[in-house]
Amino acid sequence: MMGIGLMYDVRFAIPDPPDLRFLNPLDYAVIGLYLLLVAGAGVYVARFNRDTGDYFKGGGRIPWGLSMVSLFISGFSAFMFVGAAGVTYKDGGGALVLFTLAAPAYLLGWAVYGPLWRRTRIDTPMEFLSRRFSTSTTYFYTLLAVVPNVLTLGILIYTLCIFVSTALGFNAATFDLGVAQVNGFQLSILATGGVMVIYTLFGGLWAVMVTDALQFVILLLVTLLLLPIAYVFLGDGSLTAGIARLARDAPEGYFDLSLTGRPALFWGAYLVNIVMGYNVNWHIAQRYYSVPNERDTRKMALWCAGLGLVLPLMWILPVMATPILFPDMASLWPELREPSEAAFVTLALAVLPHGLLGFMVAAIFAATMSSVDTTINWLSAVVTHDAYVPVARRLRGQAPSDRAQLVFARGAVAVMGIFAIWMALTMERYGGAFDVYLRADSLYRPAMFVPLMLGLVITRTPWWSGMASFGAGVVAIFAAAMAANHAQGIPVDSFGAFFTPLTVHVAGLELGRYEMNTLVGVGVSALVFLGSMVFKRRPAWYAARVEALEADLKTPVLDSGEPADLRGARAYRLAGRLTLVMGGLLLLIAVALPDGRWLNAAGGVLGLAIGGALIGFVGRYRPGQR
Repeated sequence: MMGIGLMYDVRFAIPDPPDLRFLNPLDYAVIGLYLLLVAGAGVYVARFNRDTGDYFKGGGRIPWGLSMVSLFISGFSAFMFVGAAGVTYKDGGGALVLFTLAAPAYLLGWAVYGPLWRRTRIDTPMEFLSRRFSTSTTYFYTLLAVVPNVLTLGILIYTLCIFVSTALGFNAATFDLGVAQVNGFQLSILATGGVMVIYTLFGGLWAVMVTDALQFVILLLVTLLLLPIAYVFLGDGSLTAGIARLARDAPEGYFDLSLTGRPALFWGAYLVNIVMGYNVNWHIAQRYYSVPNERDTRKMALWCAGLGLVLPLMWILPVMATPILFPDMASLWPELREPSEAAFVTLALAVLPHGLLGFMVAAIFAATMSSVDTTINWLSAVVTHDAYVPVARRLRGQAPSDRAQLVFARGAVAVMGIFAIWMALTMERYGGAFDVYLRADSLYRPAMFVPLMLGLVITRTPWWSGMASFGAGVVAIFAAAMAANHAQGIPVDSFGAFFTPLTVHVAGLELGRYEMNTLVGVGVSALVFLGSMVFKRRPAWYAARVEALEADLKTPVLDSGEPADLRGARAYRLAGRLTLVMGGLLLLIAVALPDGRWLNAAGGVLGLAIGGALIGFVGRYRPGQR
């Protein structure tokens, strides 16, 4: 097994703790080139957009393979490599189960929700609310979703900056900004958040698909290399010795299928949220209705179920070596609220050479930046078109000019961006990234998703049932949270009071804030939605609308017989060429630098192989083929 160690350029005498490589000028150059490639791809693919149908759903002609990759990778950002890494560091066996629960959720999409979303024949996610319920429901949903989504923006910035500031190695540094002194982590939040607010990306769905494919390939390359090298490193040069050492030296109970400090009901609450989120979330629906036919949705969902089972294991298994390699993460990163959340980046800094390290940081940074930019732009459009314009029209008798709308939209971006940055700066006081993310999500998503989940399969409810169900669920969540806070002496003096951890007991069952919010939200929303079925009278306008939707939901979407759309082939070819560029760059780095030569060369060869396979596929690709 010594040959394996030499092949990977691994030291045989591992320091205690292992040395960490922080980013150097080469890595910064790689990050810059990667971001230029992503931006260039967005500009190029923007030419595919002929109208709003192309912009929002690729004209319904996105190849299922691209849509599948985008569907899968769109759920990943720095959170997977920060929050999930922290859970894995503490509870290896529990993490293996927890982060593969997307697989059964995708299987439900294969059986039910993928085909149904395609049959809705919509162009935007919010259009479904108007077709199924009413235009008022669309306004209600969009306005009520603004604050929670800004919270999500703050969480995305917070988790990304844990990764970035750790990789840059200046967490412990102090910077004087004139008006205040901040540490390196806080400065990274201010700088990264500011860039994300200023930088906006408008490329349409085609651009999202291609850049998602590139991010998927880069993360896959890094993972394929990091998985074996982590155990070669752990085994002092031997892969089998590393696996044996994990089994021998792992902390007691590390492989138990449990989660430290979580009540038993956490598993049920998490599964419910995963099943709903992976079937009726806005970006999930968009991927399903953007392919040519419903048979493609089934292929997408089935492949995603397989990827959701295998690939998270490939990201989690390397991190399982970190409790042995870095038993005292707190001493490495004393400035972090949850040092365990730096487990993945610490492992990467220890075993990856310069070059590949830059690729990894760039891909994760770009993925999170794309999520933030897309969300903040969508929110500004919602606030402008669904709030500002209707109110101004009612007050002044006419709609604001295009210039006035643009000024308002930019102001909305600035305000929401500043609020998101402020939220990111205050996240540390409420716990780690994983816990904060769950608590923020559980304040509104369980109640929001229930009318969508049920409304696609049950259409015999009145037009107001979506608003009543969503509204009642949110009110119930906050009422339960206030009652629980009061019972435990936690003052409700700010919005942050709803994020503080607590434990309550109901009917002998232990619930944390996340479990309580989920159970209350889902239970009340479902009860109100199903209870509204007793109101059977349908106004004429609503009857015509919902009956048309019912007819569509019963009518399969087959191949349309339209002329071949070659944009899919060009999208595949572009993704392949970008992958070839990245693979070639890694080979050049391997030739130029002796340090980490074999790993960079292996990454380069893999990149060239995958890129070549994509381009070769174009020669056999036929739009609409099965």
